[in-house]
Amino acid sequence: MATATAGQRYTRAKPYPDWKVKTLEELEGLIREYRVIVIFDLRGLSASILQQYRRALRGHGVVKIFRNKLFLIALRRVYGESLNPDIEKGYLTGENGYIFTNENPFDLYKVIIDNSVRRYAKPGDALQTEIIVPAGNTGINPGPILSRFSKLKIPTQIREGKIWVAKDTQVAKAGDTVTPELADLLRLINVKPIYEALRIKAALINGRYLVKGEELAIDIKAYEGMFKQAASWALNLAINSTLLIPETISILITRAVLEARNLAVNANIPVAEAIGLILAKAQAQADALASVLYSKAPELGGGKTS
Repeated sequence: MATATAGQRYTRAKPYPDWKVKTLEELEGLIREYRVIVIFDLRGLSASILQQYRRALRGHGVVKIFRNKLFLIALRRVYGESLNPDIEKGYLTGENGYIFTNENPFDLYKVIIDNSVRRYAKPGDALQTEIIVPAGNTGINPGPILSRFSKLKIPTQIREGKIWVAKDTQVAKAGDTVTPELADLLRLINVKPIYEALRIKAALINGRYLVKGEELAIDIKAYEGMFKQAASWALNLAINSTLLIPETISILITRAVLEARNLAVNANIPVAEAIGLILAKAQAQADALASVLYSKAPELGGGKTS
């Protein structure tokens, strides 16, 4: 029996069975131990691929499968009112798996993608890359199966009692949908064109922050370029604003010295740092004046004062 009144959260009156109590205890322990929980979709995920990911993620986190309702109950028990309410909006529907980790969820997402598992294509799959059937011995005995090669326009030869593909042949382009005939043939010649990774729904951080799965897929190089550009703009802004910080102090001092020297030269202030330039400027001006006078009155002599 359960009790609830208007405006109040559901409260269970009947005790949980022993197996649920143990499961909830395990869940609460995991939630308290790990600050990040990554939720992934189990639909259509084969047991072999899940097992490969369990191995690949050792050292990164713990992969577990729990019922959604029990997972939510455990979250509420641990985080209480601080739990992000959006976790209940579509993320805990269907069959889900959970990765408990203390790693940065963006780093973990990259590990997941880097460990994508190759599998055979199934009818209806969208191809991620083009498929080229390589030339060579297929190891398949000739027979009615030759018609399957012909239907896909793959040139064949019979050599040494086996079917050989005569030349590398493209049978599909990236984005094409796999047909039953293509899926069957690719399995026969042991070509696994599909890379399958865990489908991440979201990452819950400290029960409070929720990051959607698609937001975890960041382009690291693009972000590096953005940070470099932002750093360059910030440095230029600090210099133009004469903001004295460790990154600008040497540049600002150098600029100030040059501006002060130019001011001294232009104002003919005979300080040690400018006297040489002032004399050089005076010499140049005198030479220019002498040159003009010489052009007007050659009888005065040479066009230079030195």
